[in-house]
Amino acid sequence: MNTDNYMTNGLNDTVLLQNNGGFSHNGPWKSLQDDTLVDRYYIGDISSAEYTISIDLNSDNKEILKCLVTGSLNEAKVVVYARNYTDNSLAEMYALVNNRYVELYMSPKNPAFKAARFIHTVQYFHNLHQL
Repeated sequence: MNTDNYMTNGLNDTVLLQNNGGFSHNGPWKSLQDDTLVDRYYIGDISSAEYTISIDLNSDNKEILKCLVTGSLNEAKVVVYARNYTDNSLAEMYALVNNRYVELYMSPKNPAFKAARFIHTVQYFHNLHQL
């Protein structure tokens, strides 16, 4: 695959996608269970992260959500700022921190939703100061 057919240099050192191209995601997926670890990052390197999570229970129950996670040595916060679903909202998000890692977790809103599968993408933002 020749990436020059899909990307070129954009303004201000950005990447320009040609022909209205995009990215598609298909996994690897995880099963939605109680207290499912979505992702973990090292506090010394990363200060915050932005996630897009797609959840698929069946043909009638699908959800996509966006959340932000910010962490320090003593505290982690998560906010879901966008959510769209077809029939039911399927999951709850929360973040935990220890002295090394921030962890993002997800749990089903209803035990019947434990059959759902999900995938995620993430964009990390590095610490600008040493901890």
